[in-house]
Amino acid sequence: MLFSKSVLFTLATLLVDSVLSQPGDISAVAPDDSKVVKISDADEFDQFVKDNDLFLAEFFAPWCGHCKRLGPEYVKAAETLSDLNIPLVQLDCEANQEFCRDLNIPGYPTLKIYKNGFSKDYLGARTNDSIVNTMIKHSLPVVNLFNSTESVKEFIRDSTLPVIVNSDLQLNQTFHDVADQLFDDFVFISLPLKNVSSEKTSGRLELYLADAKENFKPFVFEAKQDAEDLQSELVSWIKTQSIPFFGDINGETFQQYMESQLPLAYFFYTSQEEREKYVKDFVSLATKYRGQINFVGLDSTKFGRHAENVNIKQQFPAFVIHNLTSNFKYALPQLAEEEFLALKKPYTIKSKDIIKHVEQFLKGSLEPTIKSEPEPTEQEANVFKLVATTHEKIVNDPKKDVLVKYYAPWCGHCKRLAPVYEELADVYAFDKSANKKVLIAEVDATANDIASVDIEGFPTIILYPAGKNSEPVTYSGSRTLESFLEFIHENGGNDVDGKGIYEKYQEAKELEQEQEDDEDETEKTDVHDEL
Repeated sequence: MLFSKSVLFTLATLLVDSVLSQPGDISAVAPDDSKVVKISDADEFDQFVKDNDLFLAEFFAPWCGHCKRLGPEYVKAAETLSDLNIPLVQLDCEANQEFCRDLNIPGYPTLKIYKNGFSKDYLGARTNDSIVNTMIKHSLPVVNLFNSTESVKEFIRDSTLPVIVNSDLQLNQTFHDVADQLFDDFVFISLPLKNVSSEKTSGRLELYLADAKENFKPFVFEAKQDAEDLQSELVSWIKTQSIPFFGDINGETFQQYMESQLPLAYFFYTSQEEREKYVKDFVSLATKYRGQINFVGLDSTKFGRHAENVNIKQQFPAFVIHNLTSNFKYALPQLAEEEFLALKKPYTIKSKDIIKHVEQFLKGSLEPTIKSEPEPTEQEANVFKLVATTHEKIVNDPKKDVLVKYYAPWCGHCKRLAPVYEELADVYAFDKSANKKVLIAEVDATANDIASVDIEGFPTIILYPAGKNSEPVTYSGSRTLESFLEFIHENGGNDVDGKGIYEKYQEAKELEQEQEDDEDETEKTDVHDEL
């Protein structure tokens, strides 16, 4: 699945915040008294592969910061898994560089699962729970056969992953193929209908969520009769229904929510105690609007900077809904900054306000929260400064050809283009007639939401030709003054000859320079005469 640049930036922010929130002053090498097996060389490793049916290997470097952050989690997982005879091992790639090259180790740490002599990359979270769950799952069959409802319920209670139970629904090989595909994120159980202690008389497939297992109310799969691809339909259903009613979002879970493409409602909380106060209300909302909107918690002490990505101030708690399709954000109103800072008691959000906000969003009656710089009271240069609130009005002016540069302040290419772009604006401003027909503008795309434009990179340059039904034209030529002048002439609606204006502009500049030189010479002569 492809994501827009803005969504990828959001994901990157969460991933970076997640990394920065971890401790750093820890050794990457497991302690001698831990259960982690330290392998010294290639021969010992090859022998270990032969002697063990299943184990997890970490390929690391002692200086690697990510390896140090993984260290404590890896040691904890090794302790837990040692009771199940599932070893966790370490191999120092600094001491075994040639061997690690032979294994195509791309970076540190690289985790690989070895099972029956074959290896696959470990793609789960680098946490104790995730490592333990993944390795236990790999020790089990892809589909687990149970003989009683009671044993299934007991398993579901203890599982930290969603559980899918097939009670004789005639999926045949499809169920096993789906289990192979989703093995790392779900537990698949087969429970023969003859062993089901209930009034069920026909086969069914049920999904039990990890955060809703106490009431044992599953989601039931109902295949469409005209489904051409049952496996794809089942995979899609599982991924949609397995999203928690109210789970936390971070760098590891973000993609799951992105793939659903449903609006994402964020609750920024300041502590676990505060989060707990709202869980019941969010689970209730998520149950009521299942399949329409997803609800997530976000720890503001770790991911507070994400507030900027959803157009809200860092005033927490906070609630905002992000429409992933339109990229619009709808925030519960916040306080003025001075009002928030003057609060004598912790700020709170009323549940009834959250509920009302969700209802209004689903009805389509909310206005999006647009990130925009203030509209300039006056334009200080010939390059017209746009902001989000003025963008559509200016670019859709039917009387003007409007060229817009969408830039980022930190962008090196944008900085190099700036002098050329400023001169381009000066050229059209020089001619009174052209000044009314062509506008050279720019907007800081990091400080302003421009929903109508998909920014693929910086700078993005687009011409909005004059005329009521004209279509925007993206510029892809060389970033020279002559190329811009030609582009506007060929694609604009007003047929302004920029090159002709540029010649007159150059003549005027040369004349002005000559006059300045004459004035300087006169001043020098006057000084000489005085001496």
